[in-house]
Order: sequence, then C-alpha cells, then structure tokens
Amino acid sequence: MDINATEVVTKVTTNLIEDVIKGAWGKTKKWFKDLDSKDAIRYGTAYEEYLDNTYRKYSKIKTIIYRRVPKDLYSFYECIGLSYNGKTIDTCDINNILNTGKKIIITGSGGMGKSILLKHLYLNSIETTGNIPVLLELRSFNAIETKDICLEETIYQVLVQNGFTLEKEYFEYSMLEGGYIILLDGFDELNRDKAAKVSAEIKKLADKYGENYYILSSRPSEEFIAWNDFYEAQTMPLNKTQAINLINKIDFDENIKTIFCRELEETLFEKYESFAQNPLLLNIMLLTFNNHASIPDKLNDFYDQAFATLFNMHDATKDAYVRDIRTQLGCEDFKLIFAYICFKSYFKSEYEFTETKLREHISEAKNKFKQFKFTVDEFLEDLTLSVCMLVKDGLNYHFSHRSFQEYFAAWYTCKLTDEIQKKLLSSWLKESLSSLNDSYFTMLYNMQPEKVNKIILFPGLRKIQKLYIEKGFTIEFLSKLFTGVSTHMYFEKEDGENVQYKSISLNIKDNYMCSVLKLSCILNGYGFPKVNSEKVGKVYDLIKKNSKTGKREKPFKEVLGFVDEADLLESLKWFEKQIEFSIFVLGQEKENDISKKKRVSSILDEL
Repeated sequence: MDINATEVVTKVTTNLIEDVIKGAWGKTKKWFKDLDSKDAIRYGTAYEEYLDNTYRKYSKIKTIIYRRVPKDLYSFYECIGLSYNGKTIDTCDINNILNTGKKIIITGSGGMGKSILLKHLYLNSIETTGNIPVLLELRSFNAIETKDICLEETIYQVLVQNGFTLEKEYFEYSMLEGGYIILLDGFDELNRDKAAKVSAEIKKLADKYGENYYILSSRPSEEFIAWNDFYEAQTMPLNKTQAINLINKIDFDENIKTIFCRELEETLFEKYESFAQNPLLLNIMLLTFNNHASIPDKLNDFYDQAFATLFNMHDATKDAYVRDIRTQLGCEDFKLIFAYICFKSYFKSEYEFTETKLREHISEAKNKFKQFKFTVDEFLEDLTLSVCMLVKDGLNYHFSHRSFQEYFAAWYTCKLTDEIQKKLLSSWLKESLSSLNDSYFTMLYNMQPEKVNKIILFPGLRKIQKLYIEKGFTIEFLSKLFTGVSTHMYFEKEDGENVQYKSISLNIKDNYMCSVLKLSCILNGYGFPKVNSEKVGKVYDLIKKNSKTGKREKPFKEVLGFVDEADLLESLKWFEKQIEFSIFVLGQEKENDISKKKRVSSILDEL
C-alpha cells in the first residue's frame, strides 16, 4: 500500500485546479435535478471554488515533526490498512472502503492516523469518485449548545461557507439521491454532554439520506455495538516496511534517519513493536532517538522522555537553532503546570479550547502554583511555539495529540492523596466508559500499580466478589451488571485463512462494576483466552433463529424464552473466568497487606 508522493504533490501544487477540480463537476452534476445550462455553469463554478478551498485546507497539515509550517500531506503520508471481516482493505483508494458498505466506522487507538486518513480519503474522493465529499471535525460541536446541534444543517453550512452556495432544495435533493461522501472525524473527541446528541444526529441523518456514504472515525467504543447498520473496520498497525517508508518520507536530518531506519530494520521494530507500529509514536521515537540514541521500554517513560525532548529540542530543520522558553521555567516546573491543565481538562472531557477557555486554564494553573512567576501570554506562547504541546487550528487550540493529555493527566493524578484519587476515579468509572479506551489508566497503573489496584479497583472487586458468592454464576448475578446479550460475527486468520467466528457479548448496565472488572483484567495481565466456539455458536444460532427484531441487543428475559439457562451460562463461561481472575488478584492483596505486619523485616520484605 503506497502512494507516489512526488506525483501527488506535483498535482496538488501545480495542476490541481485544471486536472482535478475542473473535471469534478462533470461527474457530480448527475446528482442535481432539472439544472438548466445557466444553473449548471453557476453551480459548476461554485463547486470548483468549494473544492479549491477545501483541497488546499486539507492537503497541508502540521504534525509533531512539522510544528511550525504545514506540509503537503502526501509528502510524508503512508497509507494504513483497515481490517474488516478478516480481510485487509487498501485505503490508498477510497473506493475499496466504499465497496464494503455505505455506513462505515473506522476505529483505532490514539496515534494510528485516523484523522490524517480521513483527510486523505477526502482528497482521494475528488479524484476517484463522482460524489461530493464533506469533511466535518466533530469536536467543533463541543462549542455549540446541545439543543442547537443539527448535523444536516452543519453539513449544508460547510458547503456554503466554503463557496458551494447551493439553494437548500438542491442540497436536499442531492442528499436524497446519494450524492455525498460524509466524513465525520473524531467521535471520541466529543464532550460527554454532546456525544449522545451527535450520535442521534448521525443515525437520523444516515436513515433519512440512506443513499449517501458515511465514514466515521473514533477510538473503539462499546456504544458502536448499538449502531446496527454501521460496519466497523479497525485501523491496522504499520508493518516494518511501512514504518521505514514513513521515516524515509519525513523531512528530517538524513544521517539520523539513515541510522534510525537501519536500527528499525535490525532490532528496534521488533523490540518496540507497540511503538513502531503506531505512526504518532514512531514519529516520537525518531525525535527521542535523535536526542538520546535510545528508546524507553514503558509507555509512561516514553512520553516523559518525549516531552523532555520537545522541551529542549532544537528545530530539526535548522542548524543550531534553539528556542527560548519565554516563561523562563525549567522543564520539570513547566511540566507540572502543563500536567495540571491536562488533568483538569481531561476529566472535563475537553480536548479542544477556544483561546478564552485556554487562557482560563492557564490562569487557574498560575493561581494554583503561585511560586512560579510567568504571564498567561508567555505560557500560551511556550505551549504552542516552543514546546508544541498544543496546536492552533483556526480560532481554536487542540493537543498535538490527545495521548499527551492522557499521560500528563495520569502523571498529575499520582500527586493527589489516596483519598482524593479514590473519590475522583470511582466517580469517573461510574460516569464514563470512554476511559477504558484511553491510555490514561494504563499509564497511571505503570506509575503506581499497587495503588491503582488497592484504592481504585479493589473496592469495586469486593462488591463483585460478594455478589458472586451470594448468587453464583447465574442470570440473577449477571442481571446486576448487564441488561442482556448481543450477537456478533468476527474473523481471525488461522494458517493463512480467514476463519469466521460467532460471538456473544454482554450489554453493560452497571458502568462502575463492569469498568472495574475489565480494568482489573487488562492492567493485571489477564490473558483473555479463546472462548468455546462450539458452545457459543449453538446459543448464537438459537438467538438468531428466534429473534423477532433486527436489533443485536437482546434482554436476558427474551433470550431465556428460547435458550436454556444452563446453555446460555455455558456460552458465557469466558466471563466467569474473568471474574475468577479478578477475585484471585483481590486475594493477593490480603496476603500482602502491610498493615498486618508487625516487624520491620517483614514489612521490608513486602516493599
């Protein structure tokens, strides 16, 4: 999966309007009804203006490497693959994605390049399809009152504001005809109070105008289980060849790149696979390798070193140029203040800021740490120009990547008292499921594993243990945590072949206990073995055969109308194993409880 970067950049910079834009209206006007020649000329000119404005906007971006001047996307872009139904989708051509269905969710962890992928798909759609592309960054809804959010109106305004001044009747008709590719970026970046409304708007729009294509990007979320007619594809990690290709495309010191690529080829890729397979982390690997000639093993150490690198780094494209820190703060002092801002904004689900809101955060941090003398203007300039933790995009600011926010939020959490951590994180787990898909808890656990277990997870595990002892592994027990089950199909490669599996999952009812249980398994190294596919398949088939609705979610009461309880519980045996593992982890705490030790020697043995 590769793109001829030189060819594309040349087209973008020299022949874009003639070769791409002027030919686009001829393919697009079929979606419009009863256009006379005068209208066709007028709308053709307007559409060219729309494409010209948006193509220029999306074809240049800033990255962690290119912090000051936007670069042509295709000068460094490496296509990532998507995994769907056990097959790999080549994303170099958007038609490969469109061929899978009209409603697609692209999920992937932070740093996998989902936003850049959607920009590529936008640009590629102009060249390879006859549809009208619209790209909308969903985080823009965070600045709007929930009651005022209307996705259909927003899409129309995006067209009009960028030069495609359609009358409303033509817009609605072309939407009904299926003339659009709607690209919705960053569902996971919506504030919690906006997510439900935007989710409802997406479903409503996709139902009303079902002939269009809809491509949504997000981190993984349990919520998508309920999006019955959307297909979910996962971003695939970079392989070694792609990783080396990506580094070679970056405008960076050629000697460093050569050495780094050689190290990737020989040892680094295998040793740091989880970093090297992620485009963002691979970029940071290059920066830290340039500064330290080594890569930390743990994710939290990796981000700590990355911050220090960015704080102290000279601009890689200029010789001996060192940026001044206007606040005159040292690295650790600056990190403390920035971490406080990350901490407060993370738990408020704020991922993008107006300048007014950002200044409020900086001012609050300044008042919190009165021992440091700096102005809000100085700190704001350092954040965006010197340390490059925030990027200004239009009138708003967002993190150069959300993973930095998660790391520093976790780092600051460690400075809180046990009691405050317990109250804060217990409430957070009750309110939010999104935390399970962030790196926040992983990094917090790496920094203070025993404390995370003892003060955050164990109180919830004790409740689960008590319930499990009282009820046993029964539907009565499961009904306390879940509302019912959902059915799914998935594929896995076995001996080079795609094998189809049937799956049954549980629909969450109690956020807190389900989150505690899942985190306990993930953070303490549970292996998540394969389920008994034969027993699961038997129940799956019964549910599918007797289901009266097309919905995937089935309440326990309905399922038990045609599935024997013993068979249902047997198909969910994988979940009982997770419970038993978590109770085992809880039991380890009792054995190692230092408060029961009396002699210095016995206490030291446990430290």
